Amino acid sequence: MTNYPLAYSEDVLNKSVDRYTDKEFPAYRFIPGLHPHPVNSPEGHSYGLDEEEISKWNSDDWRLNEDYLYGIDLYNYHFYWEAHEAWEGLWLASVKRSSEHMFIQGLIKMGAALLKIRMASYQIQDLIGAQTLSKSGMELMSKVGLSKFMGLDIESYLKFYSDYINPIFDDKIPKIDQKTPRLILDF
Repeated sequence: MTNYPLAYSEDVLNKSVDRYTDKEFPAYRFIPGLHPHPVNSPEGHSYGLDEEEISKWNSDDWRLNEDYLYGIDLYNYHFYWEAHEAWEGLWLASVKRSSEHMFIQGLIKMGAALLKIRMASYQIQDLIGAQTLSKSGMELMSKVGLSKFMGLDIESYLKFYSDYINPIFDDKIPKIDQKTPRLILDF
């Protein structure tokens, strides 16, 4: 596979927190407009892979939930689109408006906002999407109703994320680097 820009050449993004799974990362971090679509393009890093359907899951068993933990790893290493894909089955299988549903959807939206920040470096109008997604994601996370859920200290993370994301509301693009918010789980 081609070595696309913003893939393994991004050394600063390849240094992160400890991983929660041993699952291999994709060949590149998908950025719309820069890379082939991971699923739809024959050159995509996940083209032709079968998606496993998730029927039911229990948030109390989060330590054993490979999809959840792999999504955390992807998010922490700036694979935001891919983290969304890892979590989507969990979100779809959760009861609407439940703590699980709001939590996973909040993670997905907050990650999508970070992806939009990456995209804003190329097209500034993506900051509008980042503003909307970050607000919506933080609101969902704050509605989970617990200060700690699925190993994440929600209150601390929301504070960290909010402090990081705040410049986008003044049309400033924060730098995606090792100071970008990471999801640290309490095992």
